[in-house]
Formats: sequence, structure tokens, C-alpha cells
Amino acid sequence: MCLENQVTAFKRAKFQGSPDKFNTYVTLKVQNVKSTTVTVRGDQPSWEQDFMFEISRLDLGLSVEVWNKGLIWDTMVGTVWIALKTIRQSDEDVSGPLKLLKKGIQRKTPGS
Repeated sequence: MCLENQVTAFKRAKFQGSPDKFNTYVTLKVQNVKSTTVTVRGDQPSWEQDFMFEISRLDLGLSVEVWNKGLIWDTMVGTVWIALKTIRQSDEDVSGPLKLLKKGIQRKTPGS
């Protein structure tokens, strides 16, 4: 079975502190695949990027990390792990700790 997972990662965020301190991006990791958003400046970034993953096992999880880009090295702002079997198809923002994460899994049919 092959599943197709489309994730709109953290559409927006609001950080506390001076806007010039933040130059952030999001990474998504599932199985052995890693995808990264563009870097956005400011304390209220909006990424609005979709990612597509082909997933063969629902017993794994999606790792979402928010990073602040630095001159020499990057610093992790936060991270969350989401069990793939808990992700449902949704066209709306979800509530809770991941209220800014749109997510969904769809079965990939042969030939599509």
C-alpha cells in the first residue's frame, strides 16, 4: 500500500521578541525524506508551502521543526512529532497544539 500525504506546514507563527531577531524556516521529516520551507524574516512569519510525501507505513510519524537561521549555525525554535495514523484529511485549519498545521493523507491509486 502506498499513501500520498500532502502537508501545509505551519502556515503562520507568532514569536515573542524583536522582529529583527527572527529569520525562520520549517523542516518536515518523514521516513528518510526531509523537506524545508523558504526562510521568512520577522516575528509573524507566513510560509504557505505545500509538501507531498509518499508513505509506505502508517506506523511512522512526521517530524515538524521550526528553525531560526543564523550567520554561523541555525537554532531550533521548536519541534513536534505527529503519528501518521492520527492524521486525517482536512481542508480547514485544525485546533490544538498544531492549530496552524493543515494536513491530510490520501490513498494513491495505481496510475495516478
